[in-house]
Amino acid sequence: MSGLRLAQRLKSTRGQDVKVYLFGPGVALGEGKDPAIKGVLEDLRGAEVPVQACPANVTQMNLDEKLITGFGIELRPAGEVLVELVDDGYQVIGV
Repeated sequence: MSGLRLAQRLKSTRGQDVKVYLFGPGVALGEGKDPAIKGVLEDLRGAEVPVQACPANVTQMNLDEKLITGFGIELRPAGEVLVELVDDGYQVIGV
């Protein structure tokens, strides 16, 4: 929750170029089952902050892929995304 809210605030209050990647147990947040998490995911979408998640983790945790992608979360492999972010000059922050 804190990482998602941080991303939303960095975008809305500072205009930072922010992207969110859900990995490991964090991919479960993408289902938006908790009302607070659902609200933050909607805020991120409204702020045009891209949110992506690891498809392998979604499968490993038996999560509902359609529910996750229904929140506008794109599924992309972790290695591919992290290399791309670093190559593009993003600072990776894990929370």
